[in-house]
Amino acid sequence: MPFPTFLKSTAAISLTVALAACSSGGSSSSSSSSGSSSGGSGSSSVPSYVFTPAPSATWGTRGVTFNAAQAAAFAASAEFRASDASCVTVGCGVTPTGTQSAAFVLHGVNWAHSAGLTGAGKTIAIVDDGFRLSHRELAGKTITQTGILPDKGHGTFVASLAAGKKDGIGMHGVAPGADLHLTSFAPSGSGFDIANVTAGTLAAAGLNAVAQNNSWGFEVSSLNLQTYLKNNPGATTAQGLNATLGHGTANWQTYLNALDSFQNTGVVVWALSNDNSLTSGDVMAALPYFEPRLAEAWISAANGYFEVNGSGDITRAVRLSAACGLAAKFCLAGDGITTAAWNGNDTDYRSGFGTSFVAPQVAGAVALLAGAFPDMTPSEWAQRLLASADNSWFAAQGVPLAGTIDYGNGVTHSYSTEWGHGVMDIRAALSPIGSVSVLSGASVASAERHSLSESAIVAPSSFGDSLSRALEPQQLAVFDALNRAFSVSSASAVQTAPATVLPRLPGQASIDQGHDGLNLIHTGDLASAVTGFAGAGGGASVLTMAGESLLVASIAPVGAAGELTTYGFAAEHGAVDNGALAGAGMTLSLPLGSGQVRLGATLAGEQGAVMGLDGGTAFDFGSGSAIGALNLGLEQPIAPGLSLFGRLEYGAVARQGGGNGLVSDLSGLTFSGMEIGASFANTLAAGDRLTLSVSQPLRIETGIVEMTRPVARLADGSIVNQTSSADLTSSGREIDLGLSYEASLPNQASFSLGFKHAISAGHVAGQSGSGLMFGYRQGF
Repeated sequence: MPFPTFLKSTAAISLTVALAACSSGGSSSSSSSSGSSSGGSGSSSVPSYVFTPAPSATWGTRGVTFNAAQAAAFAASAEFRASDASCVTVGCGVTPTGTQSAAFVLHGVNWAHSAGLTGAGKTIAIVDDGFRLSHRELAGKTITQTGILPDKGHGTFVASLAAGKKDGIGMHGVAPGADLHLTSFAPSGSGFDIANVTAGTLAAAGLNAVAQNNSWGFEVSSLNLQTYLKNNPGATTAQGLNATLGHGTANWQTYLNALDSFQNTGVVVWALSNDNSLTSGDVMAALPYFEPRLAEAWISAANGYFEVNGSGDITRAVRLSAACGLAAKFCLAGDGITTAAWNGNDTDYRSGFGTSFVAPQVAGAVALLAGAFPDMTPSEWAQRLLASADNSWFAAQGVPLAGTIDYGNGVTHSYSTEWGHGVMDIRAALSPIGSVSVLSGASVASAERHSLSESAIVAPSSFGDSLSRALEPQQLAVFDALNRAFSVSSASAVQTAPATVLPRLPGQASIDQGHDGLNLIHTGDLASAVTGFAGAGGGASVLTMAGESLLVASIAPVGAAGELTTYGFAAEHGAVDNGALAGAGMTLSLPLGSGQVRLGATLAGEQGAVMGLDGGTAFDFGSGSAIGALNLGLEQPIAPGLSLFGRLEYGAVARQGGGNGLVSDLSGLTFSGMEIGASFANTLAAGDRLTLSVSQPLRIETGIVEMTRPVARLADGSIVNQTSSADLTSSGREIDLGLSYEASLPNQASFSLGFKHAISAGHVAGQSGSGLMFGYRQGF
């Protein structure tokens, strides 16, 4: 539709119907993930990161991948189920009304084991009455000790629950691969030996033990110590302990210091009293309440009877131990109704219940977390267990909340004075907690956090699968809200635009080649208006990135039959929100026999992306680009109503701005597109046109992307960054077979049809698709 020298007021109603179908010749695969990440809305702009172990992790980090089938098999195995006991058999004083929980299943031990976690290479310290080292659950394990170890049943039971061997017989512990350091609180067989316990605590710290289990204490309410310290404002905790429990102020001070030192390498786990009348907890389990420095890595353990439904949700809870009370902020509950090793002989097992048997499960869980997350601190292991505890049942069970802990980065967790933070859930502790982010910076404390919605690489079809191919081998650490680094492929962030298999209908506006002077045009097809790339395949020009455009052009004669068209344009960016394109160019048209040759050049500035590539704030590819393109077009009539044509475009892109995110360089970008075909006039009706074409749509031909990305973190919170670069090369080159037809209808109406079949659609080898479009336009 030609436009006159000045803007002509016109109006039209257009209707377009499109049909498309795609297929892929490639194979697909699926993998388990460690959990769904929050922070995204589920839109296509939010990457779906898959949490899998890095193939070669040399920085001491790993991801966690659960195996549902294996977890179910573990939960059903005889050795796993052997740790169960029931209230009916142990006489815990509760009348069952539903399905009683199984401790290891309730706590998710089977899920941790399905991820290959056993606590191997980690040491759990246990302070208890004594141990039978020859029991088959402990025999052959690496065990160190402090002082004399009496042969006792309670300590044997506790040690086997924490780390009993997984060998197909008997039962096994939560962390069956862990080593043990053992200390008796009564090495002489009777009486509390605080010096021996202190020495054992320091020795375990020297071995870098990741947890110290304390299933012992004094049946003294924490209120007694609280009252003493309130009545003696200048008194230390050690003085209060001596006044409350005896054993000497200096001894208690030394012991408190030893516990503080231990927390440099491990978490202190303390069983609450089994006296359920102690609503404020007992004095030892609540120590961090009085000595805040000990709250850094401390978990107190409460015991309960739980019933569950078919989905494993808690439907009934009965507290069997002291309430968490003053220890509520650092307290976990669990199922301590269990069966484990005893000291009657080397194959002896007993059943029982108590906080003594919840605590070693927590200590074993710490060893599993330490194995999965060796780059985190004891404080962070403890926080993960507390912040992920299951308290979803509090409201239904009428449990009043005492407060909420803010763990930072949007993670909060409610707790109660009765049950603390709720029931331990190892699987949840191993999974991402809170929103998952991409971090750019030197440490987890100071790095800029980019949410998943800000970390999607939206790649237009001109890039094909080049970005995914370039980034697939490059591992990237993404961080949950509690700063755990999960290793993923950088390609997880790439959201490639779907292959465009719909044809381009004939353009509705073009520069009037037969009209000299100024032309002002509004068009939605800038590429057709400027370059003549108008075949059914379409997409062969860089200007196809433009959306709605305003074009100003001037046509001047050159020689006897030539024309020079100069133009400027401003356009919306068709692929980028709030993006824009602006530029200028010229086209020289010269006669070539009975045909015509067109030589053109375009310079454009792009805002908001680089060739439509947008990486949010995390993958900042640049604030825009400078684009230069040359195009050549030939059209040759060979018979009345029949002409052949060919068009080629080649260009280069220079990134502008950027550098604030993970992308340190994007350079050497070149692109090309071509189209050849035949045009038939007056085929079915006078004035109609049928066009057949073969085209190669716009594709990035060369380019280099360089990223400086986080690959891990260290225990001090510093981020390990790695820089690497890769070439941008797609696996295929799309070839479009196209057909288009346009005919005029009475009363200023027109009809158009387009068909395209794409081979290697989207420049991805093995992918194909077809599209059909019908168009109707009515002017008035």
